[in-house]
Amino acid sequence: MSSVRHAGWLGSLSHEDLRRLRVVVRRVHMWNYPTELMTDREADRIIESFGPDVAMRRLKAGIDEGLLSGG
Repeated sequence: MSSVRHAGWLGSLSHEDLRRLRVVVRRVHMWNYPTELMTDREADRIIESFGPDVAMRRLKAGIDEGLLSGG
């Protein structure tokens, strides 16, 4: 479990939604990252850069595309 604290809109997400967004970001946007750089903090940085509307659309798309099965 991550000990990263969040301010702003990212901190308003449920733990489960944040976890699922991290899975989507790792599978779609961080697939070519070295393993040691695939951290929660880096995933959160990418999620924050999307903004809340895009992040929620990405979460929905990840669910619809089955990216979260077993994630």
